[in-house]
Amino acid sequence: MSQKPTGIFKKIYQIVNSIPYGQVATYGQVAQLVPISSARVVGFALASLTEADQNTPWHRVINRDGKISSRQPNDVILQRKLLMAEGVEFDNSGRVDLKTFGW
Repeated sequence: MSQKPTGIFKKIYQIVNSIPYGQVATYGQVAQLVPISSARVVGFALASLTEADQNTPWHRVINRDGKISSRQPNDVILQRKLLMAEGVEFDNSGRVDLKTFGW
């Protein structure tokens, strides 16, 4: 049984759900919108998503350098695949152009 998010995590999920299809936001950008001082809290919130939360587009949040930040190689592959399916492009170094695809 999945617990419903409360407080800061709930606000983070609301903001992430607002990121349009085919666009990305940075952890810091989401943190500013909450507002909270730490982009890491956004990462913790997204890492806490369960299978019941699959509708939250967690894959649209990347780091300030335009790169995918994940500790798990399979998550990196999945996130890149999901973003590319939305038309988000990566350069040869694995970066997303935030001027083009940023929210």
